[in-house]
Amino acid sequence: MSLILSQINKDNVKVGKGCCIALGVQIISEIGEIIIGDYTIIEEGCLIRNNHFKRMIIGSYNVFEIGCKVENTNIGDCNVFEMRCIIESGCTIENNCRFGINSRIPSKQNFSNFSRVYYPFNCLKVPQYDSSQHKEEITELCVALIQLGSKK
Repeated sequence: MSLILSQINKDNVKVGKGCCIALGVQIISEIGEIIIGDYTIIEEGCLIRNNHFKRMIIGSYNVFEIGCKVENTNIGDCNVFEMRCIIESGCTIENNCRFGINSRIPSKQNFSNFSRVYYPFNCLKVPQYDSSQHKEEITELCVALIQLGSKK
């Protein structure tokens, strides 16, 4: 079960289990489908848009903080997009990446596993780490949010 507080077009947008989508989120699938994996959190004011024919895939255990904007981008698992981060069209983001507050990523950039980007566009690579703790924390948070949302 997922907690979806915003209206989305369920014909073109598929949401995995345990996801939390806050009020004021816009998930717009103008042409191609958007698939969101399990236990992904999308906070208030975020915009996720696909206006290409190609399917847009967002993996599992991702966090989109307040005001993020993501267009036509494929995203792996366990990524964090901090507040007001903008990912322009055609980027590919693998796993365990973090994009800092107010960072703006130009079109068609590729980010390999464990990349870090901080404002405005400083990219660095961090050592690999075990993402199981991240997955566990996100799962627990999603379950708690869903329980709170179902009590209202």
